[in-house]
Amino acid sequence: MRSGKRGKKNKHALFERAFARVKKDIAAGRMEAALLRLQEMERTQLFPEKRLYELHEYMGQILYWLADLHEALPHLKQVWELPRADLAARLAALSNYLMYLHYDEGITNEELRAAHAAYVDLLGLVPQFAHAKRRREKLRIGYLSPNITDHIVLNFAIQLFSAYDRTRFEVYLYDIGSLQCETTDWVAGMADSYADLSKETPAAAAQRIYADEIDILFDLAGHSEGGKTLQISVYKPAPVQISGIGYFNTTGLSAMDYFLGDTIVDPPEMDALFTERILRLPETHLCFTPSERFRAYEQLRRMPHTPPVFGSFNNFAKITDEMLALWAEILRRVPEAQLLLKNVRPGGEILVRMGQRAVRAGIDPARLTLRPGSKDYLRDYLDVDIILDTYPYQGGGTTCEALFMGLPVVTLAGTRHGARFGASLLANAGLGELVADTPEAYVECAAALAQDVELLAALHTAVPRMMRASPLMDGGGYVRAVEAAYKMIWERYLNEEA
Repeated sequence: MRSGKRGKKNKHALFERAFARVKKDIAAGRMEAALLRLQEMERTQLFPEKRLYELHEYMGQILYWLADLHEALPHLKQVWELPRADLAARLAALSNYLMYLHYDEGITNEELRAAHAAYVDLLGLVPQFAHAKRRREKLRIGYLSPNITDHIVLNFAIQLFSAYDRTRFEVYLYDIGSLQCETTDWVAGMADSYADLSKETPAAAAQRIYADEIDILFDLAGHSEGGKTLQISVYKPAPVQISGIGYFNTTGLSAMDYFLGDTIVDPPEMDALFTERILRLPETHLCFTPSERFRAYEQLRRMPHTPPVFGSFNNFAKITDEMLALWAEILRRVPEAQLLLKNVRPGGEILVRMGQRAVRAGIDPARLTLRPGSKDYLRDYLDVDIILDTYPYQGGGTTCEALFMGLPVVTLAGTRHGARFGASLLANAGLGELVADTPEAYVECAAALAQDVELLAALHTAVPRMMRASPLMDGGGYVRAVEAAYKMIWERYLNEEA
């Protein structure tokens, strides 16, 4: 008996030491070493059964950081499937898994919808607030977000907080993020009310929103950031609820009434993929407001490089093997052209992995430049002529940044909201001819553009002007369109039978 207890104690000590080394490697940026240690711990069954979810959580996250989604996804699935007492943590893990599924080229729209339905099953029954229908002079709009800080989502939401019609609307900001900064203080001062709910339970946060008598609650995050906003929205603290901008698929929640889209990103066939009603704006569902870091490049003048340089500045996890194969074909069509890939995260290990994947896809290493993420990444756009969008998880912020920096973007339009960002953004910028419907057309479009030096030079000059003059940067027009949608759905709610 004693020897058994001693053996368990020794195994636990071995586990704690080994796990501590894993965490030390991660903190030092040694992801490959951490992964090897975890794989050895899995092989020797060192993880206690009740903590197996941690093994998969760490392995999945590391593999994601290393842009190996094929290997990461089975682990990330285990994180939420394995039982544990903390339901909120399991829900967050499932939300993360749903996010990562969008990187996978092999998953179907139907499979994605079913995966989102699993969230509802895991959530179970949650009591919801009852609402009395009311009319008042000003419609009260609440925005729920973990990203009221220096975050790309804020670049797409800031106009909703700053340019609203104060004679007809009141705006309440609900912040559940943990990275408040000077930007947070600046944004908080724009609205009628700001509340930091980051330390509240979902139930308490929902109660606060309900007490404020919000008419329409806009969830700006969906399943991103661990689905924190959804764990609040499920209580139905407002009679009408919308999701969008920060997420690009159905939430799966019956408590969510609408999802924000437009006629390009969400053609009629998209309706079947959402539990929500799609609220289609007449032009763009996204409005881009560049941050101060872009100011240095407002008068940018560029000329095409010789030979031309293709680029992608998306998260390396978005770059599938299928995309690398298409990029290899583009390089074959345009002899001597170069490809520059810049990650969103720092660190060199992922560059090695990406280089190996690129070679396997048929890309000559002599024609490939790999760069880690950096704070001054905008200057890297100066080294590129044409941006190649990823698929099926497309660029939103990166595409708008590229257009603002004078670079044409070639995109492949898919069959779901998150795979049609590029089509909507480019069409609204007046560049719909750069939207391809097939992989073959994508290759042809990119190759033809690179070989037409006069057209490329003209686009380098015209694209920034087109971007600034487009609905994508018409903050006032965008907010008026959103407010008209608010009025419409509120009247619909008031006139619906109880």
